[in-house]
Amino acid sequence: MLAKQFRLQIQKWLRENKKTTTRKSEFFIVKLRDNNLSFSRFGTVISAKVNKSAVKRNKIKRTIFNFIRFKKLHELAGKDILMIVLPAASKLTKPEIEKELEIIL
Repeated sequence: MLAKQFRLQIQKWLRENKKTTTRKSEFFIVKLRDNNLSFSRFGTVISAKVNKSAVKRNKIKRTIFNFIRFKKLHELAGKDILMIVLPAASKLTKPEIEKELEIIL
């Protein structure tokens, strides 16, 4: 899991009206914003439509955060990144999720 300072407070982030850049793939929607900090913050949204089992949703979330931590993406300066997981992602394996994240990030 990521350290607390690298996690995005999603509710507060969504209320702010700032310019957001969006990237979309078959499995993820990624929203990017500048944050004027020396590090990046990450958040994920995984709804019950992705998978009804909370265990499987948390497994996807852990895969995403571990990918970010191991690739040291949180050390990149000045971005808030919100990843919305789409239902098609529930059929992916861990290496496939990591490959898709490399492409979209």
